[in-house]
Amino acid sequence: MTAPHPARRILTVVAALVAVVAVVVVTLLLDGRSRPGAPAGPGAGPATTTPAPAGTTTVTVFFHHGEPDDPRRVVGVTRSVPETGAVATAALSQLLAGPTAPEREAGYFSPFDAETADALISVRVADRVARADFHDFRAAVPEGGAAFGGAALLAELDATLTQFPTVTSTVYSFDGDVAAFYEWMQLVPPPDDAADAVPVASRFLADVAGMQPLEGTFRSTGDDRGAVVFPGRGPDGRPLAGVGTVVTVQRGEPGWTATGAHTDTIAVDAPSAGQLLTPPLDVRGTAVAFEGTVTVRIVADADPGPGELGRGVVTGGGDGMRPFAGRIDFTAPGAATAGWVVFAEESAADGSVLRATVVPVGFGAAAQAPGA
Repeated sequence: MTAPHPARRILTVVAALVAVVAVVVVTLLLDGRSRPGAPAGPGAGPATTTPAPAGTTTVTVFFHHGEPDDPRRVVGVTRSVPETGAVATAALSQLLAGPTAPEREAGYFSPFDAETADALISVRVADRVARADFHDFRAAVPEGGAAFGGAALLAELDATLTQFPTVTSTVYSFDGDVAAFYEWMQLVPPPDDAADAVPVASRFLADVAGMQPLEGTFRSTGDDRGAVVFPGRGPDGRPLAGVGTVVTVQRGEPGWTATGAHTDTIAVDAPSAGQLLTPPLDVRGTAVAFEGTVTVRIVADADPGPGELGRGVVTGGGDGMRPFAGRIDFTAPGAATAGWVVFAEESAADGSVLRATVVPVGFGAAAQAPGA
């Protein structure tokens, strides 16, 4: 028998090795696809979603993450649940179960855990108000009655429900008792017409501050008083957690009116609310903004809309809250009237207003500031 040619022997060996490698690679790929992996830890920012497997629905819940320094700052986490059309109910049920073990290891925390997992009785959404009823879980969440713990609990509940475009305000209850829930939180129950305050606050920011806000949510702060919280925008225009604008509102005849606004990044010391102004206006406070720049506008109430009397710029901090001071000249209106001083951070990209603090003021001896 003739011995195989050396070159042919080498080719045969190489072909065999290639075949073995191919089998190993395919085996590893198939093994990796079939082996369940550990849940991916959500990033410290808005939740990212992947297409849900057939027969499931993806929901987003909101927990706290990192240092417990701000009870209002929450982060979205996605979950897959059996396919359902009751997405708000599914999301709230997932929230009440608390973070999973891998999520807690990744730094997520919540007042909710296994003890509250079955607390949800129902969720109803009507007229843009989500009403969630729970079995009484006060014993399982004792920190909920404290200021920080209560704010953290409400932040997770509100964020999970108001992510839906059909919801602008929330009402919670224990076994159908709204007063019991809010007494535990040391808050006044929200009024029945709370949702009506949201568009009033939104128009106020548009007309007075020149801001196009994202969807806001209502929170009751007392009898006939409330606050509408609008999330902030980042440089790319997307929602920015923890840095928003809050419009204060008051209910009277014929309904809700805005009485001012504030953002944590612009704190105003002067002028004070209700101050009567004469030119020029000295302003003072602390702020952090892009390159420290804060635009100041003096606005008078007018028909059919607010009229600008003067504007200027002051400089706070670009890397942290720093003092600002300046003098803004303006033209006083011919008659006594109410008005506003608007302190705003504007986008470096397009000049739009990202967030604002708005102080109610008056012009002339007989003027009365809005909401006074």
